[in-house]
Amino acid sequence: MKKNNRMRLIFSSLLLIILSLGMASCAKKATASNPQTLTGIVTDVHCFVKKPDPTLDSKKCLQMPACAATGFGLAVMQSDKTYKFYFLDGEFAPSATGAQETVAKLIDNSTKTDHFYFTVTGTLTGETITADGKSYPVLKVSEISESDG
Repeated sequence: MKKNNRMRLIFSSLLLIILSLGMASCAKKATASNPQTLTGIVTDVHCFVKKPDPTLDSKKCLQMPACAATGFGLAVMQSDKTYKFYFLDGEFAPSATGAQETVAKLIDNSTKTDHFYFTVTGTLTGETITADGKSYPVLKVSEISESDG
C-alpha cells in the first residue's frame, strides 16, 4: 500500500507541474497577442538611454547611421512623466527590416526636424532586447503613422 500511495503522490506532483507550466505558457502567449495602440516619440535606444527627454532627439540624429544601428523604438510617456521604451520590430540599420525600415523611411520623408510623434498599433512579442543593461519589450507593428502628439 505504501508503494501505491508514493506512486500516486509522485504522479500527482508531476501532473501538477506539467499543468502549471502549460498554464504559464498560455498566460504569456495571451499577454503577447493583445493588440495595443500607443502614441509616443520615435527615438533610437542610444539617445533614449543617454537623454532624459526624448523630445530632444532631432531628425539629424535619428538619421545618423550609428544611432539608427542601435534600434528605433517608441518612447511613451507614463503617468509619472517618465518614458517607457518599446523597441519596434525588425532588424536594425544598416540592413533594416520591418518597422525599423518603415520608421526610417517615415523620418526621412518627414518635413519635421524634431518631435517625431507616432501612433503605433501592434502586439508585444513577449521578447525583450537589452541595451545598456536594461531590457525593453519588442512591439510587432501592424500600423504606424505620424501624429501630432
